[in-house]
Amino acid sequence: MLKAIIFDMDGVLVDSEPLHYEVNKITMMEKFQIDLNYEYYKQYIGTTVKAMWEKIIKDFCIEGYTPTELFDLSEVVKARLVDEKGYPEVPGVVDFVRMLSKKYKLAVASSSSIVNIEKNVNKLGIKDEFSALVSGLTVANPKPFPDVFLKAASELGVEPSECLVVEDSGNGTKAAKAAGMACIGFINPGSGDQDLSAADYLFEDFSSIDDGFVEMVYSHHFGEP
Repeated sequence: MLKAIIFDMDGVLVDSEPLHYEVNKITMMEKFQIDLNYEYYKQYIGTTVKAMWEKIIKDFCIEGYTPTELFDLSEVVKARLVDEKGYPEVPGVVDFVRMLSKKYKLAVASSSSIVNIEKNVNKLGIKDEFSALVSGLTVANPKPFPDVFLKAASELGVEPSECLVVEDSGNGTKAAKAAGMACIGFINPGSGDQDLSAADYLFEDFSSIDDGFVEMVYSHHFGEP
């Protein structure tokens, strides 16, 4: 029986992925004169900043900086850009969240920091709709590993088999599948050309789906009538 819906944040609740790419591209160019190509960068969508900077350091042979130090540099750039542009909400998602909160337990399970998660759900006016906010930085392994989704289910007091995940990235849909959860994949152009084949169903617009749709996806995934 479906009891809980778990939302990713970046690219699902807020359309933040284009801004994140711009932030990291500017950071690499300003500090190291390295052009961070999008085709290379898109592999990191859905994973944690720690995992991203660790691999960037290795791939580009960057010396003298830790992942934490590079993250701190990027946060300075991000603060500047957020001041200029802000994080736009994904159209239709606020109404969708409020509708589902009347029937199910809800959680956010994001690779972002808990500070950013709280900031965004507060800005959207939907923090009270969620019973749990979980950061991927608090678990051992980032998406595509299932850790953050399993922690969200635990905090909600439900089994993984009682959950459905809403994701926009290949890493996220793979993590949901690894967690043993049903999953719907949101095709967000701002998240780039993501492989969402691990999701049960795909959709393009939150205003086109409802609680009946998520029940159908869940029932299909677990073979329930």
